Amino acid sequence: MSKLFYALYDLANSAYTIIIVTFITSAYFANQIVGDAQIGAAYWQWTAGLCGILIALTGPMLGNIADKKPKGKINLLHVFTILCILFTCLFWFAKPSTNYILFALTIFLLSNYCYEAASIFYNSLLKNCSNEKNIGKTSGAAFALGYIGCVPVLLFSLYVFVLPDTIPFGLDKSKFENIRFIPVIAAVWFLIFSYPMINYFKHHIEYKVNVDQTPIFKKLIELLWKNKFTSTGKFLLARMIYSDALIVLIAGGGVYASGVFGFTPGELLKLAICANLVAFVGVLLGGYLNDKFSSKIIILICIAVLTATVFYASLVAQSKTQFFYNAMVVSFFIGSIQSAGRVMMTGLLEANDQGKGFGLFSFSGRITAFAGPLLAGTMTFLFSQRIGLLSISFFFILGFFLMLFVDKDQKNQKIT
Repeated sequence: MSKLFYALYDLANSAYTIIIVTFITSAYFANQIVGDAQIGAAYWQWTAGLCGILIALTGPMLGNIADKKPKGKINLLHVFTILCILFTCLFWFAKPSTNYILFALTIFLLSNYCYEAASIFYNSLLKNCSNEKNIGKTSGAAFALGYIGCVPVLLFSLYVFVLPDTIPFGLDKSKFENIRFIPVIAAVWFLIFSYPMINYFKHHIEYKVNVDQTPIFKKLIELLWKNKFTSTGKFLLARMIYSDALIVLIAGGGVYASGVFGFTPGELLKLAICANLVAFVGVLLGGYLNDKFSSKIIILICIAVLTATVFYASLVAQSKTQFFYNAMVVSFFIGSIQSAGRVMMTGLLEANDQGKGFGLFSFSGRITAFAGPLLAGTMTFLFSQRIGLLSISFFFILGFFLMLFVDKDQKNQKIT
């Protein structure tokens, strides 16, 4: 039962990622608020990078605070979830005018920070509802439910608020009120489906008291270095690099589709629906193979394929159809690499280190997170969106090389 409740949170927060970060709000910001897809994409990527820096600096400290109390992780998950939901609702006030550029970016920064902070505690709870034999399936199933579960909210948004000429609540399409209302839908969805998991893990899951009094900085160093680079340290270094490229793909997909290929809001929603259905299949298969083989193999395969899709989308694809099929390939593998990373990190950590460990996990994914968006945003600003996307292939290639050096951990032979 705990596995189902755990997966429900993935169902809940996926609406934020798919609607706000990737497809709808990001494209609305670039095209309608900024009025220039290329410059708007650069602003969006830069803000995503700034959020990454803030998470990197604060994530390990938040994780350590959570580890100090038995229910610290679930309580902080609750707090940051509510904050993310409240900030997301404020996108309604971002009108299609350059006067709202700073407002929209501020709301994106605050809501995305809370989303990422909540993810630290959510990921750290995976070990509380799984074991070494099924942890890959548990993580994969949660991601899968998040992907497939978002389809109803996307269909609802598309056929009730985007395609019809008459919009509920008297919303004015000429003022893009229908598009501005979709983040409110995402927020309500987030609230409804996050509550069961939070409530269950607060009242039905037992948590051990952490008696480890090792100072935070010493403990963090021990996780990374014990006379040599630990398996955890090697993995986090590799993840630090390849995550820079993942952030650009996730945060910039909708802006790229609209700016380069001319996707409309309706077409973006249809793209998102298809992408989620494909990702559902991909992450289920990835979770099964993760338990059967290893996290390292899954991550390496995903990096190789995603690198190829970056080259295709930036250098080869010329039509909406070509981009669509390439996006489906991205969707098939992008969930699996995230799920495998979560599984690998969980296996590398002791139970009492999950909070601070996933703080480091977030740190590794965010400390250089500005690099990917900054590079992509700057290359987009100076040259084009195609060149901006192509530039992130560097991070995938370097991340692949570093993953080759991640070795076995004595406590989890499934890692490599």
